[in-house]
Amino acid sequence: MPEHYEMQDEETSVVSYDISVIPNDFNVMTINSLIESGVISMPAFQRNYVWDRKRASRFIESLILGLPIPQIFLYQVERNKYSIIDGQQRLLTIYFFVKQRFPRSGKRTFLRKVFDENGNIPDSVLSDNEIFQDFKLQFAKQENGAPHPLNNKKYHTLDVAQKSSFDLMPIRCMSIRQNRPEDDGSIYEIFSRLNTGGLNLSPQEIRGCLYRSDFYKMIYSLNSEPCWRDIVGKKEEDDKFRDVEVLLRSYALLYDGELYSGSMIRFLNRFSKEAQGFDGEKIEQSKKLFFDFISVCADIDKKDFLTQTGSFNVSLFDAVFVTISEKILADGIEQAAITQDAFDALKKDENFKNAITHSTSHVESVKTRLRLARKYLYGIEEPNIED
Repeated sequence: MPEHYEMQDEETSVVSYDISVIPNDFNVMTINSLIESGVISMPAFQRNYVWDRKRASRFIESLILGLPIPQIFLYQVERNKYSIIDGQQRLLTIYFFVKQRFPRSGKRTFLRKVFDENGNIPDSVLSDNEIFQDFKLQFAKQENGAPHPLNNKKYHTLDVAQKSSFDLMPIRCMSIRQNRPEDDGSIYEIFSRLNTGGLNLSPQEIRGCLYRSDFYKMIYSLNSEPCWRDIVGKKEEDDKFRDVEVLLRSYALLYDGELYSGSMIRFLNRFSKEAQGFDGEKIEQSKKLFFDFISVCADIDKKDFLTQTGSFNVSLFDAVFVTISEKILADGIEQAAITQDAFDALKKDENFKNAITHSTSHVESVKTRLRLARKYLYGIEEPNIED
């Protein structure tokens, strides 16, 4: 199945990093207390909890039996503050088992947001039977037909030996800190090479772990807005947050476009780190700008942002968003109106079409599509960088 989001092609380069890796063996209850206290944070913007009760039960059984499990990787955000790089499903399973509540499959996106707002799950949410069910271990009968000794067990119904084995089971946690350079880039290498969960995380899932901020909360909230879903052409939010990355990328090009040097990943990382320092006024301005942009585009056919195959063209959108937003900031929303004819003329320009379909992350492509968008939408003539 083709991807719905036509993301940038990315140039690759080799970068050297100075990192520290510190191994620690924490027992299960220590890990659970670190989660409860917020020392280990569950990144709200990572993938939802996806394990079913059978898989979760097998993991809990491994801990009770003392069987080896994959190590956990943590990223040191600051002193006594860690985010999970790899191992979220395992640590959430421990957390849910100790709480004796298992999340219903249809409520897991909601729970991700609850974790972000509270650092844990409030008792009022845990006790809601529409969101959670009792976490009873689930096993098939043994080969001899006898029931599995752990079947239907909850944390508080484990016998003394089972509970002690579970509580005291050590888990190796690798704490990673990047010393130099100061862009957290090594974490991308680590994420991309770790695959213990069977699925690689997307760049935006990784950013959600590293760059938590009020600005990020704002763009994640915009991602659920119906007007945005109409433009994207897909009602469901993307599991890998590629739709969120489109918004992030568009704001980054608007605010810091002159700093773009050819690597979209590093550019968005740097902007995400910068955005952690945005104050409330800057965030509110950015939010208002989004809705002003939506108003300006009210008469534009939303299907115009899609390709002939129905995919969302990210490069087309970022060029139009940046151009309209620049006009709004400079002259006000009243002067930022565009016409369908101007939009259609932009899309027909051969140089523009090339800039949104080929080598889209190249500096020349980014500059070309922004120059042409300004020309066709507002009659702003700029010199061609290739002339």
